[in-house]
Amino acid sequence: MNRLKYIIVSLLSLLPLLLIGQNVTITGRVNRPEALVRLMVYDDLLNMHETLVAQTSADERGFFILEGKVQKTMPAAIFVGLESADLVIAPGASYEVNIVVPEADPNASYFERESPTLRVRTATDKGVYRQIVISQEIIDYYVLNYFDELFRRRQYRYLDSIRATIVDELHVTDPYVLQYNTYRIAAVQMAVNADGGKKVIDEYYDGKPVLYHCQSYMDLFKDLFKTFTLTDEFAGRNPELADLVNIYQLRTLYNEDYQSRQWVRGQLRSISKQSKSQMTKALVANTLARFDRFAQGAEAPDFELQSSTEASVKLSDYKKSIVLLQFVDGSSYTVDHQFETLADLHQQWQDSVQIITVSTKDQLANHRRRFEEHHYDWPLLNLGNDILLLERYEVHTFPEYFLILPDTKIGVAPAPSPDQTLKEYIRGMLEKVF
Repeated sequence: MNRLKYIIVSLLSLLPLLLIGQNVTITGRVNRPEALVRLMVYDDLLNMHETLVAQTSADERGFFILEGKVQKTMPAAIFVGLESADLVIAPGASYEVNIVVPEADPNASYFERESPTLRVRTATDKGVYRQIVISQEIIDYYVLNYFDELFRRRQYRYLDSIRATIVDELHVTDPYVLQYNTYRIAAVQMAVNADGGKKVIDEYYDGKPVLYHCQSYMDLFKDLFKTFTLTDEFAGRNPELADLVNIYQLRTLYNEDYQSRQWVRGQLRSISKQSKSQMTKALVANTLARFDRFAQGAEAPDFELQSSTEASVKLSDYKKSIVLLQFVDGSSYTVDHQFETLADLHQQWQDSVQIITVSTKDQLANHRRRFEEHHYDWPLLNLGNDILLLERYEVHTFPEYFLILPDTKIGVAPAPSPDQTLKEYIRGMLEKVF
């Protein structure tokens, strides 16, 4: 019930972005004909929570059109398959873009590949995207060419030079661009000060509005407040910022200390209940939803994929079993070793644990050959074009493992690899289930 309540609060708080926003249109071409193309906005930069704005498929020549709504200028990304290129979009604007996805290295996984290149050919956003790009180029120029003056000799006049150059070249008036530049330069200033961020907090955060949707503000916030000690005096002056700090630090504690998880959940619910800020409530809801997504007992994302023998296989086909789900891409010494260990464990487990290996489309032939040579007899499935399954399971590296309980409930996600403590986890599950 509590989980449902927080999900509803999260959705309601984000409805204005999607229902009363203005149209955004992106037309373009990508060097991946018929690829899935999506426009996502980052509506929660603390959790990097993405909301789908528009989705389409490129045609046979790579052309596509994305149309959706946003309420305010905010960071976004165009995804081509699982690979993405970042940009900033403004309500009511139209963009014409070219996207080049580098050719994949056959020895690299999805997550090691070079990022796509985005070129904005035209934009009707009053220069917002162009000004952000050029501003960053100016900042990078000073950091690279005046490194000693800034970071060794601590000559603050070069910070003024950065600001003056941006003013002279761009004449920025858009509020989002002004905020973006302020906090990008503040990040440089923090390194120049070399005081742990104290002066930057005093100048740019204490007593200032919380800029939830400004990428540079939130990037710098994460560096500054990771271990920041909140005082009653600071929290009294900055109640929304204090809530943001507490949510951020509690989220970190949840991920690092298993014993504190229930306490963290209680603290987050208390913050949401006491806060008058809808954005704070949404951040708490998103954080708790992220915790719950792969909590033990949560519903595991189902799928239907083709096996190496072209049979259709669903996760729900094994709802009476404990399932070890393995996602694989390329080969390496680590992959080879884990397969060998997994084969030994399979002999021990027999029918008490069902192993399912899901291979990326590009590497399926290699893994089929592996299965034939070593006589592995568990299912080998083809991820095919269902690359969004990797997102649904939040697969961040290969190989990745997930233990699924009977009735397709999450057991451990992600699970340890076969050459670590997987065997112990399985033993504990078998004792509880059987």
